[in-house]
Amino acid sequence: MENGLPELSANEAITLRRIAYGVTNLDSLRPDDIDRLKTLLLVEERRSGIVMTQLGRSRIAQLPALRLIVTPQAFDEHVVAFSRVIRRTRLH
Repeated sequence: MENGLPELSANEAITLRRIAYGVTNLDSLRPDDIDRLKTLLLVEERRSGIVMTQLGRSRIAQLPALRLIVTPQAFDEHVVAFSRVIRRTRLH
């Protein structure tokens, strides 16, 4: 435990982040991760889907920040390519 909060595997941390970002459909989350996160009282299941508990919000705040995987240059290239697609779509 770090800072009194439970340790999470890499997959559990990803699942917790996904829930924090609004992915609450059980079909799109790993069942083993959900079971463990429930056991740790980080999430709970409701009719609307999985929601974070106060402890879960505390734990997610302790996770390391995500790093930008794509370089700024690669990101710019994606934006340019996407702009071309949009322009072509508008022309047709």
